[in-house]
Amino acid sequence: MKLLPCICLIALAAPLFAASPKVNSIVKRARATVGTEAALGGLVTLRMSGWIEPAESKVPGATILIISRKPCSQRLEVKVDDLVETTILDGEAGCIIRSNLSDTDQRSQMRTMTEKELQRVVFNTRQLFSFFGADFKSGERIKYKGIEQRRGVRCHKLLYSYPDGLSTTRYFAVNDDTLVSTVTDQGVESVEVGERIVDGIKFPKRVEYYQDNKMLHTMVISEVKVNKPLKRGIFTIPTGQKTK
Repeated sequence: MKLLPCICLIALAAPLFAASPKVNSIVKRARATVGTEAALGGLVTLRMSGWIEPAESKVPGATILIISRKPCSQRLEVKVDDLVETTILDGEAGCIIRSNLSDTDQRSQMRTMTEKELQRVVFNTRQLFSFFGADFKSGERIKYKGIEQRRGVRCHKLLYSYPDGLSTTRYFAVNDDTLVSTVTDQGVESVEVGERIVDGIKFPKRVEYYQDNKMLHTMVISEVKVNKPLKRGIFTIPTGQKTK
């Protein structure tokens, strides 16, 4: 499932400190376009469901479910036809489970995430709750990279980077402080489209993904729930699964 590295990049970001006054000002204004500090800081659990629409007709579509809990727990389920891939993150441990719903005789296969996979999933999970701020406790820093034109909009360019090399570049509109585009260190650009307000927080209705100016796919978000009780054990890494 090659969609997985791209689909958890909804551009969202923690306390504002240890950054330049200019950066702090931009981030503070950008956060205000998403919600109040009370609403953003009060987000503890997040559940989003929807589907993936590939840009190319030859690539199959998929349904997606993302369940996350602050600070670093996530369950991601992606279903393509009868195949389901479930990624579970529980703090600093993670696994990937692959299941075939049409083959009842075949047990699900589970493997532990590689170090790089775990690093990426932890990074993506933290981004869901940080709303443009930096994860300073984990070493993330923000640098102001000037003003650039992005998607026809004059933008402030901010580079977010970790000591281990993970980075994200965000472009915020100069005229109204909204997020225009997010680009990962892997060169995948995400653009949020539309909006819905859930408990005082703005979420996109869909997110378009591009690489080398070519659209990869669109994630349509059909439902968003915040701060709802989660099923017990939803982030527990299973035992007794057939490993691969």
